Amino acid sequence: MVRCNKAGCRFCEKGKGKGHGPIWILSVSLGNRQVRQIPIPSELKKEVEESRRAFAQMQKVLKQIAQVNLELFQERKRQRR
Repeated sequence: MVRCNKAGCRFCEKGKGKGHGPIWILSVSLGNRQVRQIPIPSELKKEVEESRRAFAQMQKVLKQIAQVNLELFQERKRQRR
């Protein structure tokens, strides 16, 4: 739920209104402490959730690859001594 805080809005009235929504918001980190918030239409919610899960899985795999590369580098470094 979000509040527009416009004077006279019946949805956001203090003490009575619950706000507008429910509204789904996708927050995307752009780096350098920048975050973009994108409202998601309800008909795209499932697709966005699936894409977010796929992205999280990809990040997990990339972290595993980075760990293997680090271990290989450390092993090569030990062999050079």
